[in-house]
Amino acid sequence: MDKAIQLLDVRRQYHLGSTDVNALENINLEIDQGEFVALVGPSGSGKSTLLHLLGGLDRPTSGEIYVRGLSLHTANEEELTGHRRHNTGFIFQTFNLLPTLTALENVTLPLMLGGVGIAERNQRSTQLLERVGLGDRLHHRPTELSGGEQQRAAIARALVNEPQLILADEPTGNLDSSTGADVMNLLRELNSERGVTLIVVTHDAEVAAYADRIVHLRDGQISQIETTKATPDQAELPAPAETPSNGGLSFRDLLRTSLSNLRRRPVRNVLTSAGVVIGIVTLVAMVSVGVGVQAEINRNFQALGLENVFVSPAFPEEEDAFDPFGFAEPKAPLTPDIAVAFRELPEVDSVTPVLSLPSNLEVSLTFDDQTLPLRLAGDFGRGPQGPGNLTPPEMLAGEPLGEGDTESMVLLTDLADQLLSESGGDYADLIGQMVTLTVRLPRGETRDFTTTIIGVEDDRSFYSADIGLQERTEIKIWWFGRPDTLNTDGYDMLVVRAVNQSAVPAVLDVAEGLGLEAQSLGAVLEIANRVLAVMQALLGSVGGLALLVATLGVANTMMMAIYERTREIGVLKALGARNKEVRRMFTADAVLLGFIGGVVGLILGTLLGRLVDWIGHLYLANEGVTGIGPISIVPPWLAIGSLVFAAFIGVLGGFYPATRAARLDPVVALKHE
Repeated sequence: MDKAIQLLDVRRQYHLGSTDVNALENINLEIDQGEFVALVGPSGSGKSTLLHLLGGLDRPTSGEIYVRGLSLHTANEEELTGHRRHNTGFIFQTFNLLPTLTALENVTLPLMLGGVGIAERNQRSTQLLERVGLGDRLHHRPTELSGGEQQRAAIARALVNEPQLILADEPTGNLDSSTGADVMNLLRELNSERGVTLIVVTHDAEVAAYADRIVHLRDGQISQIETTKATPDQAELPAPAETPSNGGLSFRDLLRTSLSNLRRRPVRNVLTSAGVVIGIVTLVAMVSVGVGVQAEINRNFQALGLENVFVSPAFPEEEDAFDPFGFAEPKAPLTPDIAVAFRELPEVDSVTPVLSLPSNLEVSLTFDDQTLPLRLAGDFGRGPQGPGNLTPPEMLAGEPLGEGDTESMVLLTDLADQLLSESGGDYADLIGQMVTLTVRLPRGETRDFTTTIIGVEDDRSFYSADIGLQERTEIKIWWFGRPDTLNTDGYDMLVVRAVNQSAVPAVLDVAEGLGLEAQSLGAVLEIANRVLAVMQALLGSVGGLALLVATLGVANTMMMAIYERTREIGVLKALGARNKEVRRMFTADAVLLGFIGGVVGLILGTLLGRLVDWIGHLYLANEGVTGIGPISIVPPWLAIGSLVFAAFIGVLGGFYPATRAARLDPVVALKHE
């Protein structure tokens, strides 16, 4: 006859302060496969300690323990976990059903830990619950079951993995005599039908009478073994089931378990996740505004043309030079020849010369007996593709300046309103009218130029003057009008428009070869984007700091959860949960807590950004500024990054508590009140 269990000179000693206590000493015992054995004795005699050793929850101080061929005294943690998961079923005096799960879900726990599919485990668990008389109580929680029903559910849970060893610790201790008798009859039937080895710890002589043998323990030693019934022959017993391979907790089960755990303390978990919500709201709202501002700047630069290269004279660099008013002479002036040379490059689409006016230059416009001074902001004669055009021109009347149109002029609304103030009418009445520009040079000379009004443009399209002139018009006005009278030897700047962005480096190289200063809008935009990236990082760091503070809240909540669920951790380990699975469970709880806070924070942060966007546009519209894009933009990388960061906060806050939970001694955890 095969021996299901062998104990050889087993001793278990505990250290309590400076005192050594022998819970078990010189235990030698053999138990046959399919035998029903009762362990009896007074409290402190070592019954539960022996049960824990047989279940792989504890290790002997010395001696040898063999259960179905496995050396428990030398087995590693993985082997002990496999022993509890596949070979052993535990029945506890206090039932130890998880309060948030139904009877069916409690019974499926060992199968879930073993990686069995949900359909199969529900089928097997349902059959067992029907076998123990709970077919109509499948979906009731432990608080909705009587004591006897809870113990029956615990028995079904112990049997669901079809173990060959059942360990029951005072299975009738919390039941009345009638219910206790029903439970023992059920255990005896299962022992006979399935051929499992059944070991029961009890104080009750009536319970012990159900056993084939009774082992009496006193002071940690076997004092007597009495046989009450003949042990069934091995041939009459079913063949031991093969131990299945170790499965694992699936992601789906992990998620379902975490959601169930978070529902236990909803108020506390909401308050904990509020810290994550605040951090994510701050992060998303601030960074989204930065992204919106950056997008608007990029859009405006695109409107200006990233193909534009600004070429200016190079001035001598002298250490002792002090020239706050710009009187230094350039090393090489920007002459018309240089403008023509750039225009002939294959990489160049157009060249717009720019000439700045001295502050004491007087310009006036005469129309219909009206003479009006012009307000010039400095640069005169910029074309429609020049740097003065922040946005595409919005024509209120007529048409914009065309290519090569050097005899025409476009008025801006401010000047057009002045011209119409006496005569009345609308902007369309000005189209086709002739006007005279009078320029009084610094030396007292005056020059008159006649041009035709062909359009009226919204003054928000142009920032530097009251009129816009087609490119090269300033050559006709200034260069052929003896520019030496303006104390200049050439242009102040050339706006060179490359055929495309990829041609910009070639234009920059030519300018550098001519000894000129050159800068592209792309380079300016790159610098602006770098500055904005730093600003976004600074804005995001505020939310990041709030999230780091939230980490402490998550850690505190998880530590409280571990304290409250200490016994549950012991039950899970008794059912075969590995340390890493316990760690994953609590880490998943923390991650889910952070992730939910991240989702809520992302939604609220996006709404806050929309509110900022609405208020910003309302203010700008009141100031007369329109055509501005979204002020707050939540790009995909920000949304995904926020959720990942929130989940990481959960990992960070839950790491230590989850590790501590995984390291709990199952025996100590099961004794926790």
